[in-house]
Amino acid sequence: MNLIIKTQLTILLLFLAAFNGIAAYSSTGDFTQLDGLPCNCVNHIFEDSRGMIWLATDAGLCEFNGFEVKYRKELNRLQGEKVTSITENKNGSLIIAATGVGICEFDGDNLEVISTSKGNDFNDIHSVDIFANNLIVGTSNGIYLSNRLDTLCEFFLIEGTKELNILETISSNKGTIILPKLEQGSYRLESGVLTNIDNAKPQFLEFGKRFYGEVEVGQKVFLALDNQKVVCDVLTVLFDKNERIVLLRYFQNGFEFRKLLSIRNNICVDLLAENGLDDVFVQCMFKHSLMGDVWLGTRNHGLISLKQSIFTLYDVSSLIPGSNQIVDLLSYSDGSIIVAGRNNIAKIKNEKVINSINQKEFLKLLPKSKKKKELIINDIELKGNTIWVATNYGFYTWNCNSYMLTYKNIAVATNFIVISNGNLFCYDGTQFFTCGIRNNSLDTKWNLSKGEEVEITKIIEFDSYIWVATETHGIYRFGGNGVKKFGRNNIGIHNVVNDMLVLPDSCIIAGGNNGIVYKLKSEGDELVIIDSLDQGDGLEGISVHGFQYHKDGSIWCGTNLGVHRFDYKTWHPDSVVKYRFWNANKKVEFRGKESVVDEYDNIWVKSNYALMKIEANDFISDNAAYTPILLEVKVKDSNWRLKKSEFDKWTKTPNNPIHLSYNENYFRLHYGMMYCDALENIRYRYRLVGLDNHWSDWVKSDEVVYSNLRGGEYTFEIEARKLSSGKLGKYTIDIILETAWWKTVWFWFIVISILGVLTYYGIHLFKSRVKLEEKQRTKQFNRVIGLKIRALQHQLDPHFIFNSLNSIQSYILEDDEDKALEYLSDFSMVLRNNINNASKNLISLSEEVSYLKLYLKLEQMRFEEKFTFQINLDDKINSLDIKIPPMLIQPFLEHAIRNGISKLDRHGKIVIRFILEDDGYLKCEIIDNGLGNRKVELTNAESEIVKGNSLQITCDRMKLLNKVLTNGKTYSYQINECVESKTNFSGVKTVLGFPNLEL
Repeated sequence: MNLIIKTQLTILLLFLAAFNGIAAYSSTGDFTQLDGLPCNCVNHIFEDSRGMIWLATDAGLCEFNGFEVKYRKELNRLQGEKVTSITENKNGSLIIAATGVGICEFDGDNLEVISTSKGNDFNDIHSVDIFANNLIVGTSNGIYLSNRLDTLCEFFLIEGTKELNILETISSNKGTIILPKLEQGSYRLESGVLTNIDNAKPQFLEFGKRFYGEVEVGQKVFLALDNQKVVCDVLTVLFDKNERIVLLRYFQNGFEFRKLLSIRNNICVDLLAENGLDDVFVQCMFKHSLMGDVWLGTRNHGLISLKQSIFTLYDVSSLIPGSNQIVDLLSYSDGSIIVAGRNNIAKIKNEKVINSINQKEFLKLLPKSKKKKELIINDIELKGNTIWVATNYGFYTWNCNSYMLTYKNIAVATNFIVISNGNLFCYDGTQFFTCGIRNNSLDTKWNLSKGEEVEITKIIEFDSYIWVATETHGIYRFGGNGVKKFGRNNIGIHNVVNDMLVLPDSCIIAGGNNGIVYKLKSEGDELVIIDSLDQGDGLEGISVHGFQYHKDGSIWCGTNLGVHRFDYKTWHPDSVVKYRFWNANKKVEFRGKESVVDEYDNIWVKSNYALMKIEANDFISDNAAYTPILLEVKVKDSNWRLKKSEFDKWTKTPNNPIHLSYNENYFRLHYGMMYCDALENIRYRYRLVGLDNHWSDWVKSDEVVYSNLRGGEYTFEIEARKLSSGKLGKYTIDIILETAWWKTVWFWFIVISILGVLTYYGIHLFKSRVKLEEKQRTKQFNRVIGLKIRALQHQLDPHFIFNSLNSIQSYILEDDEDKALEYLSDFSMVLRNNINNASKNLISLSEEVSYLKLYLKLEQMRFEEKFTFQINLDDKINSLDIKIPPMLIQPFLEHAIRNGISKLDRHGKIVIRFILEDDGYLKCEIIDNGLGNRKVELTNAESEIVKGNSLQITCDRMKLLNKVLTNGKTYSYQINECVESKTNFSGVKTVLGFPNLEL
């Protein structure tokens, strides 16, 4: 939770006559050559239409942002030159007067000399101004005028000004005021005519006195100095609400002097004297439009800042004459403040002492029996209209209306309060006790542990108990069952408690020297920590003092680093301190111990030697929105080099959006304020939308680093707030980070497409090459296989021919001419088929069946009709479409006839059946009723049955065909004996398998 700390403050000390002490400004810092100024002579301070501040010095022109001096390389032409004056034309360009160079125009990019002293008659240029679209130049030898502002031009001398050594020209609604450098009066230039300004009735000013008149530039006024009336020229007047800051010049013994005074609340104050700047010669002054701070350009001291302060600080001696220490203060219902010094007391209202009592009046009331030495006031408390005063002689009462002082013969106390039952609760340095007011009797007494020394900071009555805050032992609670102590050991709060406050919701606020404000709650016999505020919540400082609850629901407290204000009515665990006020004068230390709120809601804080007043109207006076901005971008810790079109030529800040290449994804963003008087009191939070939509914590740091970002569009947002203002300043800029070309969608699309195409064509090429190589290999292999098959096929021919010729020979020997001729005719047809099929790898099933019929017919004739044959085809077989290798079935028929049918002693029978399976596989079953053990397994290629040459050759052919002509199924054969019990048939069944080949 948030903490509000009130303690040490540095305030402006302005002591006016008697009681008045108005602290409006304070000299808190300066800029010299050691801080970056080109020289310590500042001639002009100018704020342009963009809010940028420019400094004209004796060694060049530079930019100033309130805390840093910057140089532009485009203005190197003016480096080392005496720049005396700056103004701005309607285009936003700067018009610069530089002695030795001339009149220059700067448009943010280029510096151009538009007039030189060589082309004109003027010598030293002291001022430049624009009025009624005319360029007015004040020189050491008169005033020159030109109606051309944008090109190299000639100037003409204003009549009657040749002898005038011009110091400054100031344009206003009434014309241009001309201020000569010497005692020559002041003039007004209107429509090219120069006239003297009439000063018939000069105003009279005196420091410390009230002034109700008007002061204008160019007027002459009388100023009371050293009991003399000095005639002064008014050089500059700055206005702010009810305040005027006036720069005067006067001459004595031929020397020029300057005075800077403030007329605030109609009282004249010497700002230079009050800030110890009597030896400073002020050449110009400037008030920032946003911050309200006054900057002085001096002759030999560089820049001096006069910071505004919301505090008024009063010297003790001005409040209570003869006293240099404030013991305590109270607020009375009529709006007055009761202030107690070491040995006197005063009632103050409307900046006047209404009544007071000194030491003599106190001592006068003492009994004769008491020794009348120095009276010391220890503490004061208010009860109704009566002020109770504890002294080293006992108690006094002082009526706030009748001002009657009464001595009470009651025991001495160093700290006390008047409790609700009318008695006093007191501490005398050794013990705590309650005391009856009327009978002076000790009702109750509490003795602490032996040697337990207590330094009391606050006593309050709450919840039927007396609570005592100490600087040594935490918080004591008196009443009920006795004394109970709360501190680090039992509830966790710091043992040093500087102040304590009870709030309307019965919570207790306490703070000490550990930089934490505790929110406590009394629950039965315990004191519990509900929440706290610390540095993480915006607390600045360690020592916490002076709590006050304001009727607007806010709590005020002070620390050694300022006065803090936060909204108690909205306090929740994530609350932060929204307001922090600090003293502009770091040289004056103010440590607030106690505070009160008067009837007008002003807060009064006492220190040992001064009293501070915080005006109610100034609680949130610093309400300007401090706008953050992105000042710099660094890529990989190197400055990011932008094109001219990518940044603002004046502020040098990046334009929206920022474009980064893919290799610039590690960058550092430096942000801050262009113009701000106290950067240490600025808090920032940021986020990069697109990476993380959550805000960071409020931090002091003014930079953030992002690394390894992915390409895409981001939005960088900053919020800034000043601890003395509740307003938020916001800044947003888009960042477009290019995606690495190898990470883009289109790149991967192209890569995948190319890879797909390459893969496709690679596979296609590979397949083509494989096919080509396979085709070539197959071609070669088939050629070799074909040669082998044909060789094997041709080996079958002689064998068949030999057997057929033997059959023909037997017919001839038997003189069976008809059969011999028939046999010979069929034999010739078989040979013709062999010759025709010799060059073919496949023939149709129809051709093969025709061949088999001729072959079997020849075999029937050869064996004298010893067997019959039958060839059957399934109905779904189209014998013309089915292709099989030639001469594969014939050897098995020959085998069946030779080894089975020929050995029968009865008539033989051969049945050939072709069966087509669903997958296109063709089976040929050869069933004969021949004898013999002709069962052969497929793997048993070397069985006795296969030893025959024709069948062996056929098996070899099948092996070769399986290598080149199959489609997943193989050529196969099986020879098995079979017995059918129903028909009592026995014989041999040969099954051949042919893969489906569509050629």
